[in-house]
Amino acid sequence: MADVMAPIAPNQTPVAAICCMCAINIQPNPTNMCLQCLRTQVNIASGLSTRVTMHQCRGCLKYMGGSGGTGWSHYEAESRELMAVCLRKVAGLNRLRLVDAGWIWTEPHSKRLKLKLTVQQEVMNGAVLQEAVVVEFVVRNQQCPDCQASYTIGAWKAIVQVRQRVDHKRTFLHLEQLILKHNAHAQALQIQGFADGMDFYFAERNQAARFTEFLETACPVRVKQSKKLVSQDDHSNVFNYKYTTIIEIVPVCKDDLVILPTKLAQNLGDIARLCLVLRVLNHLHLIDPLTGQTAEVSVEKYHKAGFEFRALLSASRLVEFMVLGSEPALAPTKTSAPARRSKRHRLAEVEVALMSDLGANDTRYRVFTHLGHILRAGDTVLGYLLATASLNSADADELETKTRAGLPDAVLVRKVYSNEGRIRPAWRLKKFEADEMEVVEAGNAEQEDRDLRDYRQQLEGDREMRRRVNMYKAGRPLPGGAEDTDHENAALGQKAGKTKGKVEKMTVVSAMGEGDGSTRLDERDRSTNEGLGEDVGEDDEEALRLDELLDDLELDDPDAPPDDHEAQVLVGDVSSTGIAGVSKDFAFTFQPKTRNDDRDGNHAKTKDEQDAEEIYKEL
Repeated sequence: MADVMAPIAPNQTPVAAICCMCAINIQPNPTNMCLQCLRTQVNIASGLSTRVTMHQCRGCLKYMGGSGGTGWSHYEAESRELMAVCLRKVAGLNRLRLVDAGWIWTEPHSKRLKLKLTVQQEVMNGAVLQEAVVVEFVVRNQQCPDCQASYTIGAWKAIVQVRQRVDHKRTFLHLEQLILKHNAHAQALQIQGFADGMDFYFAERNQAARFTEFLETACPVRVKQSKKLVSQDDHSNVFNYKYTTIIEIVPVCKDDLVILPTKLAQNLGDIARLCLVLRVLNHLHLIDPLTGQTAEVSVEKYHKAGFEFRALLSASRLVEFMVLGSEPALAPTKTSAPARRSKRHRLAEVEVALMSDLGANDTRYRVFTHLGHILRAGDTVLGYLLATASLNSADADELETKTRAGLPDAVLVRKVYSNEGRIRPAWRLKKFEADEMEVVEAGNAEQEDRDLRDYRQQLEGDREMRRRVNMYKAGRPLPGGAEDTDHENAALGQKAGKTKGKVEKMTVVSAMGEGDGSTRLDERDRSTNEGLGEDVGEDDEEALRLDELLDDLELDDPDAPPDDHEAQVLVGDVSSTGIAGVSKDFAFTFQPKTRNDDRDGNHAKTKDEQDAEEIYKEL
């Protein structure tokens, strides 16, 4: 399409003219030619390239052309920023006047981008010719420098090595969930997994420093840094180093039974030396299972104590007990300063028996525990059996001889909520993808499955721990096509996706805790959550409940009509009122969830409608 535009003086009567080429009657214009003849003589788009090549990285989906035309940047599809990059690549556009530009829809898998450009140019005798041109951009694959560095050996500049000297990997399973939730590994070139830790490679030192700061806030660590000279230039005084950061996580984990040094126990409010690790954050949170007294140990205090602070028993020594009875108990009082006690836990005297002894003998143990707020008769609880345990520690012998009551027969740790193997888990966890993490030194597969099962049990029994990670409903696809930690649940999700023929929305277990009334659970999901939250008392605060599941977590469409159960407030022009954000002449309508009608059929106003009328009268 081409148009010839020439200014017409006011009060001027148009006079018919004859085209100098084909002799047809036309309106007078500076070229004295009709539109068809002008097209044959002049083509303003002749020097405009209509087929341009764009380069995109297949790995990170960045386009080449950002940051002055040489850098790589990420742009959304059909965005204004991507249009600006495309227009800079069109040759011959600088000699034309661009009037309008718009996207033409193409298939995402076609590797084609199309722009409709409207351009103008002055032609013969001052006439301006306007024409619309479609420019096609062919997207070619080309690896960006960052992705090239990630696949090149030795291209990194900083490495962060995370290690923990323990016989399990539950700490790294939890650390992996924290990293995935906060996307702390986004700038890592490569991740390598070992039997006792992980290595993170970065292209710049500041990226490794930010990742180290994140780890310091996530768990108790000790940081050591070193650097190695790679090359140097004496003339320009330029030195090239490779930096190594070694992060050592303290070898004390959640649910470990520890013995504190005497001086440290006195400094922590005269707490008992035999304590249980309640939680591991950037500090170690300890609790006395016999009195409920709590304390916090920083990394500096831990390393100052040295080898005297160590775990007496780890979580691998946990055994199952059956609760036979529970009675509330009073915490003992001290003549010294008041002790710091947990407000969530309640002290109780519990009678338990080993699950392996049921039906074999009548051996029972009466112990004090801090889990009195959740333990009931018939519950299954994990704990340490100290009555028959072989403790290779001089401190344990010292405690048993110097303490009047000696060591307790058992120490209860946590309640068991799920029966692995009999009930399919109703939730799953995300993990690093195969192209993100390379397993260099693989451990025992049976031990890894056991660690994963124990970690899932810890999440089910600790509400504070669940707030820090993202947990996804089973049978739903994970965001971004991530892999699943449960192969059975991943297979179920693929089967569900094929049968329904569409990708369902992501569901995240709430990390906000209680008090969120916007959660809903569809009836179609109740079969998936079989075994979750059953036989759990209403006063059990630690159990993973169905009302913690957020279904269909996505932003509402601003153009969509309001729901039937929501209140509809129609606000008029707010510019004519003195009250900010409220108009005096506005229409107010309210649609309640339910209608309360009396016997005569008159509508009885609900409390929400009465409050709305009061607000209207005040305005």
